[in-house]
Amino acid sequence: MRDQGLADLEGEPYSDLIPENKELLDTINRFTENGFGAWVVGGAVRDCVLGKTPSEFDLCTTATPNEMKMIFEDIIPTGEKYGTITIRNGEQMFEATTLRTEMDYGDGRRPEIVNWGASLSIDLSRRDFTINSMAYDIERELLFDPFDGISDLKNGVLRAVGDAHERLADDGLRIMRAYRFMDRGENGVWNPDYSLSTALIDNRSMLSLVSVERIWSEFSRIILGLHSPIVVKRMNQDGILFAILQEPIEDEIIDKLSMISVDLEARIALLLSNSKSERVANLLSRLKVSNHTQKRCLLLHSLIDLHPKLEDIRVYRKVISNDVKSHLELNKALGYQFENIERSLQYPYDVSQIIDGNWLMQRTGLPPGITLGKLKDWLFRIQIERGYSNEDDMETALCSIPWNLGNENEWPSVNWP
Repeated sequence: MRDQGLADLEGEPYSDLIPENKELLDTINRFTENGFGAWVVGGAVRDCVLGKTPSEFDLCTTATPNEMKMIFEDIIPTGEKYGTITIRNGEQMFEATTLRTEMDYGDGRRPEIVNWGASLSIDLSRRDFTINSMAYDIERELLFDPFDGISDLKNGVLRAVGDAHERLADDGLRIMRAYRFMDRGENGVWNPDYSLSTALIDNRSMLSLVSVERIWSEFSRIILGLHSPIVVKRMNQDGILFAILQEPIEDEIIDKLSMISVDLEARIALLLSNSKSERVANLLSRLKVSNHTQKRCLLLHSLIDLHPKLEDIRVYRKVISNDVKSHLELNKALGYQFENIERSLQYPYDVSQIIDGNWLMQRTGLPPGITLGKLKDWLFRIQIERGYSNEDDMETALCSIPWNLGNENEWPSVNWP
């Protein structure tokens, strides 16, 4: 441990890098008052260098998890086994991780053995990319950038810390993180250097060792990126996309991602638009996607190349509800018919049925049961189709249909297609 929280490498003066944050400064002070070093690290430093205000701050420290629990009262042992404790200070949460030296990853997924250290230099050397391997001493206003991450930020280059093959071999998820970090939003697309580009392709088999939940977490963020067509196309060309989806995807489809709003399920449906529904269902299940995402993605995928007839657009709008806009974008992107889809947006989707079972029983003499329910559904469809708004309209509708004849199982209901 170094005295009074000093780092074991030379820092450069960098004033006012971190926006004023009393809770953050107080948390850092608690560490140093107890004789430990603590630095803001990773994404927060990267964002501040780029002039962005971080949404969260991660810390690294010479204090072990047990020592952190002695210093702070309000903590969550988020990943205590790996040295991470979440500290609550006021309304803010800070993830603090003990400095680490060598780690034995074993299977290339999560470290099996984690050795605590006191060297900021060694800890930063174990991180993935140079732009994430910077630390900041908020009290002394010193920036530690041993791998020239600032230069890479300025030049828009993604570079691994040290040997790219070794960094990716440490943790296969870093392959996914590399593609995610290529998309820098308003700052454009940052290309990996030659070493990292080669390592991404050479180490793609490492993805088979990473949990599907972690892969999906990164992939879903890539899909929603501002420059997702460029990044996903690169993944496709590098063989990464096939390793994840196990489905061949045409570059022409990937180019259309930008035509879809920031809508995860719609973009996935577009990406898999040439795949059969059963294949899509199996893929989403294999990736352990949430039930909500699976259900909505499969719905949108099933709607591709479908469009309502003019007489059905009110019912279509009611049934598809808020997903009409996503359906419209999908059909536009793929060049299918969409005029009636667009026209349906003028009608409401939050339509409530005017009549209830008692109203219908009084006028038909039908007892409660299946027939009454099916007749009620039929009338609801008529209400939606004709835009009826009161009980008098429904009286007219009831008198206009042969509800006492025919097979009730063939009666119309509120469904589409």
